[in-house]
Amino acid sequence: MSSPSPRLVLRFCLWLLFCSLPLTYAQAAPDMDLKLAVNGDVLTCDAMLANAPEGMGRALTEGSEISVEWKVSVAIERKYWLDNTVASVLVNRHVVPDLVSRSWTLEDLTSGITRRVFTLSEAIGFLTGLNGFPVVDRSLLTSGQSYHVSVSVREWEGNSKNDLWTSWFGAKGDSADTVFHMP
Repeated sequence: MSSPSPRLVLRFCLWLLFCSLPLTYAQAAPDMDLKLAVNGDVLTCDAMLANAPEGMGRALTEGSEISVEWKVSVAIERKYWLDNTVASVLVNRHVVPDLVSRSWTLEDLTSGITRRVFTLSEAIGFLTGLNGFPVVDRSLLTSGQSYHVSVSVREWEGNSKNDLWTSWFGAKGDSADTVFHMP
């Protein structure tokens, strides 16, 4: 019995390597509307997902809990060293449906504020947007300085983000970056 030729073995190894590599593709521009403003003594952020994640409305109407985690970071971008993070804020939100009363309990886990709404659009809006959210005090920002602001959101079904599926494959999410020039 003859052994396979080295050329055939090389082809097979290259084919195996090619098939095992993850597929990469060009990522579309983020579907997030991001606006920053200085209101009084605070830098505020308005961030809204252009489209609710696929299946979010259906999951909420069928009784599944949905959680999101927003992360807003403000940093001074440096060329030859690590960026200097000025502020990093996490906002955790959770929606619990009540199928009997056709209502949804909105929980802001960061502040502890809870309220009940009776329309699905309010529940989805609560999860998919930050409106006038205070990020950092103006006194921590230098006038005339440019800052790199990044906003990311991760969404998962249920109230635990540390389940096996999410730990292996990650949560669904989106992000946006912008440069903000402090007046």
